[in-house]
Amino acid sequence: MNSAGVGNVRGTSDPGKPGGVRISRFLGRPIVNSNADNLTVPQFGPPMRPAPTQDTVDLRRLLIALWRRKWLIVGATVIGMLIAYAIVSRLTPQYTARASVMLDPRTVQVVTSDEIISDLTLNNSVVDTELAVLRSNLLLEQVIASFGPGELDPIDPANDPPGLLSRLRGAIGLGGSGGGAEGASAPITQEERRMRRLLVSMRRKVTVWREGQSYLLSIGVTTTDAVLSKEIANRIAETYISSQIEQRSATIRSASSFLTERVEEIRASVEAAEAAVEEFRRSQLETAGVSAETLEQQLLELSSQVSVAKADLASVKSRFDRIQTLIDAEGIEAASELLSSPLVVALREQLLALRREDADLATRLGPEHPQRQRLQAQIDAIVEDLAAEVRKIVAGLRNDAEVAQIRSESLESSLSEIEERAGAMSRSSLELRQLEREAEAIRSIYQMMLERLNETRSVEQLQRADARMVNTAQVPGAPSAPRTTLFSVLGGTVGFMIGVIAALAGAISTRGFNRASEIERSFGITVLTSLPLGAWRSLRGMQKSIQKLPYQPFADRLRILRENIRPRHISGTQRTVLITSSVPGEGKTTTAVGLATVEGLAHRRCVLLDFDLRRSNLGRELEYDPQGGGDLTALLRGECNVEAAVHRVDPFGFDLITTRGRNPQLIDDTSVERLREVIKDLESRYEMVIVDTPPVLLVADTLTLVGLIDTVLMVVKQTTTRRNAVQDTLRTVEDAGARSIGLVMSMVDSRDEQETYGTSGDYSYANR
Repeated sequence: MNSAGVGNVRGTSDPGKPGGVRISRFLGRPIVNSNADNLTVPQFGPPMRPAPTQDTVDLRRLLIALWRRKWLIVGATVIGMLIAYAIVSRLTPQYTARASVMLDPRTVQVVTSDEIISDLTLNNSVVDTELAVLRSNLLLEQVIASFGPGELDPIDPANDPPGLLSRLRGAIGLGGSGGGAEGASAPITQEERRMRRLLVSMRRKVTVWREGQSYLLSIGVTTTDAVLSKEIANRIAETYISSQIEQRSATIRSASSFLTERVEEIRASVEAAEAAVEEFRRSQLETAGVSAETLEQQLLELSSQVSVAKADLASVKSRFDRIQTLIDAEGIEAASELLSSPLVVALREQLLALRREDADLATRLGPEHPQRQRLQAQIDAIVEDLAAEVRKIVAGLRNDAEVAQIRSESLESSLSEIEERAGAMSRSSLELRQLEREAEAIRSIYQMMLERLNETRSVEQLQRADARMVNTAQVPGAPSAPRTTLFSVLGGTVGFMIGVIAALAGAISTRGFNRASEIERSFGITVLTSLPLGAWRSLRGMQKSIQKLPYQPFADRLRILRENIRPRHISGTQRTVLITSSVPGEGKTTTAVGLATVEGLAHRRCVLLDFDLRRSNLGRELEYDPQGGGDLTALLRGECNVEAAVHRVDPFGFDLITTRGRNPQLIDDTSVERLREVIKDLESRYEMVIVDTPPVLLVADTLTLVGLIDTVLMVVKQTTTRRNAVQDTLRTVEDAGARSIGLVMSMVDSRDEQETYGTSGDYSYANR
């Protein structure tokens, strides 16, 4: 047959070189300078620009590939969660209880003296030290000792079931008491072994930490017993606080004992010093006859008396001298005015009265008058009495002055004597004063120590710890470990990551082709069309879907395929199409039936010739039952004509010729000339003859028919058909004498269709 409408270029090859360069005829617009392995495609029609090579990662397509494998990711996530849940469910629940203590720098100032024991000056180093104390062996040993027998059995490693390592050691004879050389040199009692086990176990189960930068210390205990976790946490906090109080009390008791002994020693020293002072005073009194205090008192009294005597003497002498001076100067009568004696005052008054009377008479009487003579005699008598009285008083003053002089001299003499005695006693009292100073110093020390002792005894009853409990541990309501939800989520996350990695690996390392452009870049062949994956389950379902929605994407792609294989410049020359694939399951039969259905619905004469003689189900699917009673076997053997073997597939408008049963030997039993005659006869009757053949790489029947058909369409399933399978199929078909070859990508994901063509719905112009 003439195939000039498609191309008539013969291929050449170099058989001496494996996979040598070969020139073939391919249908459509070939891509020049292809990257196909050892394949070179000749020019056919207008040249097509080579598809660009994509070296970058298409993130959108990668996400689409992940979405396609979403059930793989979901399944891996669910499996990861189930595995994690199963593992966690087999673990023994752990319960964590937490108690909190606060380091309190505040002090209660009951006494005003210095502290016996200073309080903590809190800083980071002190807080770290207190954290170490909470986990110290001594504290934990006190906590262990506070529990009764058997109460700590849940955390005793001796009660745990033997692990795999212990069983292996026992099996090979390495088990034993574990005492070794240490046990031989230092025997350990059962109680000591138990204490060591519990101590190691408790250190593992107790966690102590600081809450941020605060002075709050938290104590966490994790065991398999919720109540025991609570008890251990509270016991640790209580023991820590009580140990602080006990340490303070012990220190104060030690200080009190020291102060008591010291006070007794100083008391003895005070008594000895005071006794020495008293003894010295007694000997001094015996020697001086009077005590220093008495002598000092006498000295003070005599000094006072001497001063008084001298003052009296000066006063008496001054008065006497003034009166005597006035008598000598003006007479006794003038001196009487200085005297305050009642008699002198009375005499002066009488004298004044008589003189007034005389002065009055002098105005009337002369000096010789008897009355005046008599009055003058009275005046003279009074003057004489006044002089006598003044002389008497002056004599008394003289006597008083002499007595005062004598008394003053006597007192001064006594004062001098006592001063001499006081000086002598003062000189002998230097040693006494030294003894008194020593006694006073010892007495001061004694007083201070006695006060400190009393304060220490008082403070002992007021001791408080540097920490206080602010949060008591409670019985945990739920296990703290294993955290089923968290581990399940973690397992799901790991499963999700594994699923994503597997999906990415599957998307990146796919064995086949994801897009038609990949085939074109690999083999330099234009893909005639890409058929989307349909939702039907059978060939009948596919045909009904095309009949119901004639303009759906699948039907339109079949029309595109029909137009691509139909010659555009010579009519009626390319009528036979062979549809095959590399391996089964790639959709070649669906493509053949769909193409025939589209032709039939377009009212074109079309026949579908089924040469898949081993696994074909077309007869059963399309209810093959020709009225003439023949079939393909009879037709090829010449037992019937074409009309007898044809079955009309209604209501889809195309004819079907197949076998009534499987006949794998039919091609081998039929000559090539007979096959050519039958095909030529069908070409004269139909506008298109579609031949469905078995996979090329599995069955050789297709190779017998390749040279008899105008066009070979090879179906490639998206992401499934291996690249090397496509290459081997192309070479095999070419070697079999194929006139022209075209490629069809089948079962394309509709999401790729949306990405490429923008829609996957019905794009019909019919009335809706």
